[in-house]
Amino acid sequence: MKMLPLQVLLVDDDDEDRQLIREALTTAIDHILIEEMATGEELIKWLAHRRSLPSTEMRKESALVTIILLDMHMPKLTGLETLQSLGDTRDLAYMPVVLLTSSISEPLKQQAYEHGIHLYMVKPAGASGFYRVVEAVKLCYRDTLRMRDQNALS
Repeated sequence: MKMLPLQVLLVDDDDEDRQLIREALTTAIDHILIEEMATGEELIKWLAHRRSLPSTEMRKESALVTIILLDMHMPKLTGLETLQSLGDTRDLAYMPVVLLTSSISEPLKQQAYEHGIHLYMVKPAGASGFYRVVEAVKLCYRDTLRMRDQNALS
């Protein structure tokens, strides 16, 4: 399995949560690129910009494993509304989405999986709990590499 650089799109309106997640990720994972956004709208614009890149730039982008950490409860667009806005785009084909929420609601969890998320995680209460997010990112990374390898062999 060929190792590729890791890029995380961290979308959360809470500055402190973004800081804790960023610190946990950069402490535990070498060579990680983190793009931070405070709203779902910013993620949608970022992905639209990515789609507009020339093909040579897109090849560079596809040499990354991109994982989206998406907060559920944000102003304007929630995490689910953001996913609905993205729809069934090729952008998400190799971009696992981890939905972070403070809710343990089973209906919300079911709805999130129906919208194609990879993992549903309840946000940790303390700073040390954010290392669970690191483990989720590592799991998504390995799954994405495995899926890319399988598709390359097909």
